[in-house]
Amino acid sequence: MKQLLILCQQEEKKLSQLSKQRADAQRRVLANLKQKEALTQMLNEYHQTSSHTTSPLLLQNNANILSTLKPLQKKLKKQEVLLQHEHQRMDGLWRKQLGRQQGLSWLYEQRKSEQLRALDRLEQKQLDDLSSRYQGRK
Repeated sequence: MKQLLILCQQEEKKLSQLSKQRADAQRRVLANLKQKEALTQMLNEYHQTSSHTTSPLLLQNNANILSTLKPLQKKLKKQEVLLQHEHQRMDGLWRKQLGRQQGLSWLYEQRKSEQLRALDRLEQKQLDDLSSRYQGRK
């Protein structure tokens, strides 16, 4: 029984660790999404500025900035896919661990309940034995 309790506690610790890792993976996905949105907004602004600019120097500057930002956008898209896969993997591990932890917790509670019922039966048997001995003396 004590080993089962220890095992339950270990599984809870693992679940807690996986919860933290899962949350970290989610934060990384969200941070990447924010970066991607900010970069897309910047790209849109430079595209709009380019269409309204008549100065060759500003057009060249916008073109240079756009050529610098485009690779960053591709990098963030690739990173997004990797981060989403990692988050899905962590979520799967967390769900499996949650199932294990809940199963062991249920088993522990069942065993504890069985043990208490067995003790109750034993106590009742002892009371019945004492009662029958006492009645036998009268």
